[in-house]
Amino acid sequence: MAKQPLGEPVPLYLQLTHMYAPAWGYGGPVRLLFDYARWMTSNSDIEVFTSDIHHDLTRITTKSESISGVPIERHKLFFPALTRKGVYLISPLMCVRAAQRILSSRGPAIVHFSELRGPVPLYALLLKVLFGKRVTLVHSAFGSLHYKRGWRRRIYDALFMKAFVRLVDLRLVQNGHESEAYGEICREFGPKNESKTVLLPLHVDGVPEHPARYTESGKNPAAVRDVRSAYNVPEEPLIFLFLGRLHPAKGILRAMDAFLEFSRWCSRQTMLLIVGRDDGFQSNVEEYIARNCAFDKIRVINNVYENRFDYYFLADVFLGFPTIFEETMLASIEALACATPVVVSREADIPYVENEQAGLVIDFDVRRAAEAMGSITERLGSFQANARRVVARHFNGAAASAKFLMLFQMAKSGNLYLQADESTDFQPVPLGENTSVVCTSEMAAGNDHALSRVLGRRSSPFHDDIFG
Repeated sequence: MAKQPLGEPVPLYLQLTHMYAPAWGYGGPVRLLFDYARWMTSNSDIEVFTSDIHHDLTRITTKSESISGVPIERHKLFFPALTRKGVYLISPLMCVRAAQRILSSRGPAIVHFSELRGPVPLYALLLKVLFGKRVTLVHSAFGSLHYKRGWRRRIYDALFMKAFVRLVDLRLVQNGHESEAYGEICREFGPKNESKTVLLPLHVDGVPEHPARYTESGKNPAAVRDVRSAYNVPEEPLIFLFLGRLHPAKGILRAMDAFLEFSRWCSRQTMLLIVGRDDGFQSNVEEYIARNCAFDKIRVINNVYENRFDYYFLADVFLGFPTIFEETMLASIEALACATPVVVSREADIPYVENEQAGLVIDFDVRRAAEAMGSITERLGSFQANARRVVARHFNGAAASAKFLMLFQMAKSGNLYLQADESTDFQPVPLGENTSVVCTSEMAAGNDHALSRVLGRRSSPFHDDIFG
């Protein structure tokens, strides 16, 4: 139990989510929520309420356990097969138990969830209605805001989205387009409450330390040669990399088109590595390679999770062009941590990288992507050095955890809300020669206006078809 000064009630931090550790195969949201809970153990009582389903839809028989100091309580998920259609029917006992936990605590409570629709957000909204200002309601977008709405989602939104807009106190986003999406939802379903939208960039931890691999100007060429040799990757070509699930929405065909376009006019040898776990799309990828007679230039490599950091390091540029708007790609941040600059489409927006010249974010078309790849390879050493620096400044776990804890300290003290004239929608602005760059850690230390020095208001809305 967290320690608190004598006489002060211990704050309570609850998470409500449909999947959780150890269902790591579900992806980024599970890892991030687990990290957030670990960070809160130092100053709060915590508990996680989740379902009893693994990512492969098998049942988790242990209904209550603690993982790395995080207490987890699981409740029955009905009709697991429906999860393939994005429907998670978790027992209402989850809400009952969370309400009992809040009643039994004397201090303020933070309820944190990440789903946008379904029973879990309804349970979170109900807790806010029941306990009012005693509960601070926090929502993390995690790429959930942008899917087109079918008839079921339209009915759900008509019934409940106004309550979501009205009751959520704090919205956490990873990039600018998630902030824009919140703005679109608020405009459609009623005026914002006083809620605060905050940029909390995706963080990366666990990158292996290999000091000999890096220099002040980027990567050690001898180390690159050694790692390429170990994985049977030729030394001479410019190596481009996609790393992630082999799924149609990940934009692998886009990456191949951009690579082939770049290779047509590049005077150097080139190679594209497509690395990851097949998610039902690998046969399409291999067919596309064959149709373009590109077996000598494009390789597909499976099952390298433990060695993925070596692939990031041996590559020259990481490519990420998903076809749907999503949260920041973890692979892109891991690549930056290995001094590999990135070219990503707006759908996988990353804050800071363009301003600090660690990569490029583009509105995707094939020619524009090929030109961006050329722009980076012309100044590869500079981009490599900046890639490592931008991760150290903005995407490391220490900076993210400090900012996260600062936000919740503000919430507990009732000092969460912004003044009416403060902006919460973000747009990177170009860095001039004399522009000061503020580390995330400075913001985490309590400088509430630090972010506004490098980020401004976004004015352009999303295209209608994102929500249509």
